[in-house]
Amino acid sequence: MYSELSDDDKEMYLDVLREAPIMPFSNFVSRGDIADRIDVARPRAFIDREVYRLVQQTSRDRSSRLIPILGSAGSGKTHAYHSFKDKERENRRKLEGAEELEEIDASKFATSADWTIVYVPSPPASIRVLLHVYTCIIEELGAELIDVVSEKLVKKWGGSKKGIFQKPKLDEIIQLGIREFPGVFADCVKALVTYQLDKNKKPLAERWLLGEDLEDEELNAIGINSVLEEDDVCLAMIKIITENLDKVLILYFDELESPYRMLGEAAEMKFLEILKRLYNEVKGLVITIAVLKEIWPRIIEIADAPLRSRMEPEQDLKPFSLNDLKIFFSKSMEVFWEDNNLNPPLYPLFPLNEKLIEMIYEKTKGNPRNSIKLCRRFIDKVVMDEMSVDELLKVGAEIVATAKPKAEIEAEEMIDFSKPRELIKKTIEDILAEEEYSIEVNPQSVVGATLKYINMIGEEKRKKFKTQMEFKFKLGKRSQTLAALIEAEGKKWGLEIPSIKTFDRSAGVAGYYAAKRLKDAISEKAIDFGLLIVPTGTGGAKYEMILRDNPDIHKVELNNDIGEKLIANALKYPTEKGWDICKIIFTDIGEYQPPIVEEVQSNEDTFE
Repeated sequence: MYSELSDDDKEMYLDVLREAPIMPFSNFVSRGDIADRIDVARPRAFIDREVYRLVQQTSRDRSSRLIPILGSAGSGKTHAYHSFKDKERENRRKLEGAEELEEIDASKFATSADWTIVYVPSPPASIRVLLHVYTCIIEELGAELIDVVSEKLVKKWGGSKKGIFQKPKLDEIIQLGIREFPGVFADCVKALVTYQLDKNKKPLAERWLLGEDLEDEELNAIGINSVLEEDDVCLAMIKIITENLDKVLILYFDELESPYRMLGEAAEMKFLEILKRLYNEVKGLVITIAVLKEIWPRIIEIADAPLRSRMEPEQDLKPFSLNDLKIFFSKSMEVFWEDNNLNPPLYPLFPLNEKLIEMIYEKTKGNPRNSIKLCRRFIDKVVMDEMSVDELLKVGAEIVATAKPKAEIEAEEMIDFSKPRELIKKTIEDILAEEEYSIEVNPQSVVGATLKYINMIGEEKRKKFKTQMEFKFKLGKRSQTLAALIEAEGKKWGLEIPSIKTFDRSAGVAGYYAAKRLKDAISEKAIDFGLLIVPTGTGGAKYEMILRDNPDIHKVELNNDIGEKLIANALKYPTEKGWDICKIIFTDIGEYQPPIVEEVQSNEDTFE
């Protein structure tokens, strides 16, 4: 406990805080060019996994992906970039270490995708946005990027096939390169080949490749007519780099709302157009856009339909939980004491205490930036002897007088900081190592939950039934597959869901084809009835016609929220929607009854 620290210890630690050139929590605003030292990853765990999944997919098929990350001011959008950069460094150490191991040991890293993340701050103007992106890539990967790409291409075009007294013919290699990259790529090819093979002109070619301005006579000297700042030329250069880099590039666009705030809607539309070009024309990219959650609806509104349709589902940055804030505070203070060559105090929340941290959390509702600000303000007051901790508690109580009660904010297990430090440390490590349970509402998870409900209720009601995932049937000579088959009471039901990413948008054409597969299975007498689960609001003339003409297909609509509850309760007690789905198959199971546990709880509340 705070009170168990000796007076001498308290005074020593407070003296260090007073004399330190940099106080803890001084940098409460993350910047792209300054790494953050402390990371609490749990609130962001689902986003991390989603981005790494996209990296793996892009590594396999080289198709680019685009994912929006949404968060309010101070929620950690820029900080997320630093966490990815730290992960990249960790992966790099593993891959480099694997090269030194025996082949059997190195194989464990064989499936790890090689990737680099590039921070792209808001562009300084509405023009030359692609040059801004290109410059960020060069600055992140370094001038050696040009060495790697140019050497690889020149070797590919025959530049290394020479004897002792033979030099490769520059013009021939350039012509071979232009055959592979014609048109607007030509000047990029000339610059790369000249940079690699012509020592005299290498400095001019390097300046051009780095985006510097060259005089007309300098451009003539290397046989180039264009400048890299032109959008088409710059995009061509980015394409050549990504196609010959042998790794995935994550482009992390921060503050996507800034072009609108600084330069108006026309600038924002141009920026979105550039994003679309990168997505459509460049291979091997995972484009991550960090946006203020409050303005995301407007960006979606002005983005065109093709760009909207190709985006991955947006991901929300979660605020700190109370445990997260305690962990962040204690880790930050531990780093501060270590920087000042001191063993940390036995009480890890010194110079504050647990009650103050809870008050800070209640006031800020877990917003990381605002939490850090308040931590710094309270530390200042204690260090400068403006207030004792007891006095701060009174002030804190007044600050959060209108905040929600702690019980309403969260219902997670609290860390007891009155326990010995080693036990606390283990508790923190356990929490950090804990896998966040997140529910992804996709066709596979919805099918799995539906079958669990059918099994649960079928067994409870003592029905004769059986279920199987993936049911194949023949349509002529072709094989077709439904998501599942349910055999109950002498009838066969085919279960099908459209091939979609999210249940928050209409299934569109995919809804029609899912219904058609059920219709075909019924026509072929492979099944008797169809059960079609689609996103709420799915429509379209062909889709509606096929349902109207095939009354044996029963439609169920879900949105993402209903789907989450459906999946979360699949092993507990059916939701009302889950019961209704089962009632389509087991027609005599009666009306839905809420779980008995809830009724008992309600009675207890009444007696109180």
